[in-house]
Amino acid sequence: MIADHYPDGVNARALPPAIPADALARQARLRATLQAMERRAPSREAPGLQAFRTLLLSGAAKDPDAAIHAVAAADLAEEAGEILRSSRRGVTDRAWFEALSSRLSPVIQKAQQKRAALWHLDSRRTLIRFRFSKQGEALGFDDGDLHAILLMAFRLEGFRVTLDLGKRPQPLLTLGLPLPAQAGGAAESADVVLRQEPAGPPGELMARLNRRLPEGLEIRRWEPLPVYAAPVGDLARLSHWRWDVPTEHRAQVEAAVARFNAASAWPWDRGGAKADDPLDLRDIFTDLTWVDGALTFSSRMGEYLALNPLKALGAVTGLESSRITGLVRIGVELKPDPRLAQAERFEPKLKNMYEDAVVLGAGSNIVLVDEDDDEPLRLG
Repeated sequence: MIADHYPDGVNARALPPAIPADALARQARLRATLQAMERRAPSREAPGLQAFRTLLLSGAAKDPDAAIHAVAAADLAEEAGEILRSSRRGVTDRAWFEALSSRLSPVIQKAQQKRAALWHLDSRRTLIRFRFSKQGEALGFDDGDLHAILLMAFRLEGFRVTLDLGKRPQPLLTLGLPLPAQAGGAAESADVVLRQEPAGPPGELMARLNRRLPEGLEIRRWEPLPVYAAPVGDLARLSHWRWDVPTEHRAQVEAAVARFNAASAWPWDRGGAKADDPLDLRDIFTDLTWVDGALTFSSRMGEYLALNPLKALGAVTGLESSRITGLVRIGVELKPDPRLAQAERFEPKLKNMYEDAVVLGAGSNIVLVDEDDDEPLRLG
């Protein structure tokens, strides 16, 4: 059976003592957040998956046949497998767990093979790009926390997130741009691929998810896109920031910004493996200006996408990154998506291929032949 199991792989087992205390506290906070989200309202998750989670909690006391049949009949075997993998660390009855895994494995393999064969024929999948804000009590969440929280919200509200085609399929939900803990965001983005576009107006869908989300996180925009749309990380040009500098640091920051703006170069040696390859922060940070008492500036994306803005700002001001509070990303400039400009190369093919797949699934003797070798279909 599974001991102290919580959704999406979060569990209450004792962790190795080598893990720092702050990391343990962060894990405990995330665990409490996910539990609170689950208590807010009854789950809308597919009944078959709810039954499977119940099976994991009850362990050997319950026969798994009914639960396995339910997930197979509802085409949920892969999702059940993902739940099973995330529960492995909490296992107390190893023999029972391995027996369950063995019985479910062929069902999962069959579902994976079917989905992989029809992946490029499935026009029902839809990509949703949603914008959300992170502020207040949510500032302590990092990217990993946000990923788990957002996945939980979609699961509890019954949105079926598509799994990727990896060896161990994972839900296709990705955050747009990195944002460290303690940095806020007014217009952050994430992409989620759903098995099909959900029914209902965007305002209603966002309201459902927002009722699940913890204080400080709010989805504010919902934009359906073709599944071949480029990710935000490939399109981002500039991030725009606003820093309400704490009073006790104001004089130091003002002097540092004046020196930075007057310098022709500002090399930053980040240490470690990159010690011989310093970055010039004058090439990354631009337009450092005081507006209404706050410092505003922009940072280049592209190759600097994963740069921690708190550490980089600390290199400019001389402050430890842990002492920089009140930094908020207020917007992002994106390049036009070249893939969307080529929609005519994708949509007709998807439609025609999916119609052919339906015919094939009905037992027809028609065979699909790809005669367009010079113009392959690219979906991502």
